[in-house]
Amino acid sequence: MISTWLLRSAISGAFAIVLYLVSAGVVARFWSRGVARSVVKHDFKLGIISLVFGSPVIQGFAMTSERYGIGRMYNDVAERGWLYWVISLPLYILCWDAVFYVTHLVLHIPYVYRKSHFRHHSCRPPVPWSGIAIDPFETILSGILPYTVPLFIFPFHLTTVYALNILLMVWATLVHSSFNWSGNAIMLSPQDHNLHHAFGLKNSNFAAVFTFWDRLGNTLNRRQTPPWWGKDSWTPRGAVSAAPATDETFVPDTSKP
Repeated sequence: MISTWLLRSAISGAFAIVLYLVSAGVVARFWSRGVARSVVKHDFKLGIISLVFGSPVIQGFAMTSERYGIGRMYNDVAERGWLYWVISLPLYILCWDAVFYVTHLVLHIPYVYRKSHFRHHSCRPPVPWSGIAIDPFETILSGILPYTVPLFIFPFHLTTVYALNILLMVWATLVHSSFNWSGNAIMLSPQDHNLHHAFGLKNSNFAAVFTFWDRLGNTLNRRQTPPWWGKDSWTPRGAVSAAPATDETFVPDTSKP
């Protein structure tokens, strides 16, 4: 049992690292920016730590689910039909994003922020390598819980869940990049998430994919742009390396657009 878990953890961890290297590397090739900090020593290091920590936890959950039948996953698309399978694609991402929104709010509780989430906000401005630059505690809240909680609410095809989470990792690298897309009424954009990184505790744009949750929580902010947006490089005032991002560069406007 333990040997199987270790083997599966090693395989899934290696796959996740390769995916991170490829997706962040490709996005950084086209939509990155110069920053004052060492991306390798901060962003990349935290990204690898997150994957090394998270993969065994995910595999532990998967093996427990397989053995004891927890969760509502299924393996045969025909069991629920193709129509439900098509509906389940946006449904899973919507549920994933809802859990992410809630856990992200938790990460902005002052004590939690100063103990954990400040490391991710130290990626200011963010780059594609910042997408999963989070410590182990945040990995549980914003990585593992959004992944697993929806599986207890609705039935989802297991292989499809894996595929969607691969796409969500790629999305994480893109929304932390300089890709100049301002989003739409339904989806958040790199500009929206970059704006989130412009602040510390007081903040907006807590979801990762859709605008719905920020609209419901009155935390959507599209009235401002990040101070580094449209620039090839940017250095925070007085910054020479990554540091806890508890200061506010300007007051977030969380009024409805």
